[in-house]
Amino acid sequence: MNSMLDGMNVHRTSLSEAVEAGRAIGRTEALPAGVAREIEMLAERLDKLILINMALWSLIQEKTGLTEEDLAGRIQEIDLKDGVADAKITRTVKQCGNCGRTISKRHNKCLFCGSQVLTETALEGI
Repeated sequence: MNSMLDGMNVHRTSLSEAVEAGRAIGRTEALPAGVAREIEMLAERLDKLILINMALWSLIQEKTGLTEEDLAGRIQEIDLKDGVADAKITRTVKQCGNCGRTISKRHNKCLFCGSQVLTETALEGI
């Protein structure tokens, strides 16, 4: 399948190459305990997500007749929602609905009062 999702393998390959290069020059031993394994686990998770996305896209194409151009257009549309065409989703700072304090982009609950962050979309909590 020649698709835009095939390009995701480039990112995975780069991550794998970085891990392997670090091992080859002995850098992983200089990392804090567990960091190299954490990178490997993230790479494995990324592999699974890429496979799932490729499978979903092929099913969508088969069932709906959507094209690569349709997908590219939607990717560009979503990428530009933050005003910058950079192939990234910029997460905005949120305020806790309970205590009003700023909630870190990395957390799903307020560090101050423990209140859960309400997500607007299903993918927002990932």
